[in-house]
Amino acid sequence: MQGSGRPRFAHALGQRTRWLIIVTGAALIVALTFGARWLLNRHYSAATANATAADAHPAPAAGTFRPTDAQWKSLKIAPVELRTFQTERTTEGKIANDDDATTPVFSPYSGRVTKLFAKAGDEVKQGGALLAIVASEFVQGQNDLINAVSALNTARAQLNLAQTSEKRQHELYDTKGGALKDWQQSQVDLATAQGGFRSAEITLAAVRNRLRILGKADAEITAIEDAPDRLTMNPEALICAPISGTVTQRQVGLGQYISSAANGASTPIFSIGDMSKVWLLANVREPDAPSMRRGEPVEVHVLAIPGRVFKAKLIYVAAAIDPGTHRLPVRAEVENPDGALKPEMFATFSIITGNAVSAPAVPEAAVVYEGQTARVWTAGSDRTLGLRQIRPGRTQDGMVEVLAGVLPGESVVTRGSLFIDRAAEATD
Repeated sequence: MQGSGRPRFAHALGQRTRWLIIVTGAALIVALTFGARWLLNRHYSAATANATAADAHPAPAAGTFRPTDAQWKSLKIAPVELRTFQTERTTEGKIANDDDATTPVFSPYSGRVTKLFAKAGDEVKQGGALLAIVASEFVQGQNDLINAVSALNTARAQLNLAQTSEKRQHELYDTKGGALKDWQQSQVDLATAQGGFRSAEITLAAVRNRLRILGKADAEITAIEDAPDRLTMNPEALICAPISGTVTQRQVGLGQYISSAANGASTPIFSIGDMSKVWLLANVREPDAPSMRRGEPVEVHVLAIPGRVFKAKLIYVAAAIDPGTHRLPVRAEVENPDGALKPEMFATFSIITGNAVSAPAVPEAAVVYEGQTARVWTAGSDRTLGLRQIRPGRTQDGMVEVLAGVLPGESVVTRGSLFIDRAAEATD
């Protein structure tokens, strides 16, 4: 019995082992099936995502470059604008006083300065006092006036006497009581007295005019004439401003003795200018000289006032080239109501010499120069960048005229061009 029990046990054990193998194999098959399905689903999802991304961002066209989002955000894009460009010639110059509105002031008297009422930079009105001077001309003028009044009185008395004598001699001749020669002599004496009286009147008028020129009023002159033995003329005279404006120079000091212009003075004691208009003096290069015309508009930039443009016009073009500099002197006039422009300021002149032309324009920063070639990076609506060659023209106010290569409405990169070049080379 013991021998028959062992085979049964072995048989049962083998049967159990087979079942265990079958179950394990089935579980393995199920696991492999689910794993394969999961891998297929993942591959399909990735393929679908890639297809979607490809549909959203198609491959860039040949000759273009698509930056990443981070790269795109670092760029600065500007539109191509339609701008007006004018042919202009640029030169350097300076601000100067308008000589047509600047008056040198000379003293009409010789004498010592006793008072000063104005200095350089002051605003003065026409007729306002500049200085006071003790003038020797007034002393001489008073003596001449008194002498002229005395001479006129003497001539008047002689005329009255001659008229009376001529009348008496005429009456005597008519009544046969006097000789003809006596009457004729009285007529000669009357004519002489009349001539002397007229001469005295002219002399007095000349003295009066001279005193008026020296600045004395008619009332003061009349007072001296009426009381020459009691009144004396004030020797102090005021020199007044001939025009309203700004005192640009003062070349006289307190207590200084000055000579009158009539006595040979050649240096003005004051200079007064109207600074509401100033001149712009420049010398144009010889090649630009043929295009200079009076009346051409001028734009002026002053170093001392950056960012401000002053409008002017050419009012003078020299007839010949300066032999020393081989340049053409020109002059423009500009309004200066606020007095911002000062004489001797350095300035840059842009003289407009041609008609205005409209053309596409891009910022200077957008142009990439390689030798004689100029290019720009254009930006498309799909965020692609393309390198395009252009033909640049004039440059004005930070904008470059484009004669060929881009059109208004397109966009160009103005910042990040160097980065784009490197990124595009790396992509290639």
